[in-house]
Amino acid sequence: MPLIQVSARLNPIQLRRSQKALGAKTTSETLQRALDLVTEKAAHDRILQRYYSGVGKPDAFGEDH
Repeated sequence: MPLIQVSARLNPIQLRRSQKALGAKTTSETLQRALDLVTEKAAHDRILQRYYSGVGKPDAFGEDH
């Protein structure tokens, strides 16, 4: 897929910290990795919500012991 060019105002301290945390070399790489993490987390959260939504409810495990 072709990439698009964007213009954004970013906090330089937050950008440097994110770049270091993600091991990215450029601003573009930092933003791409951050977007990848966000979409991956959202998919993971949907799976957890779908399969574990009953955990913690009073009847989640059948009979009360």
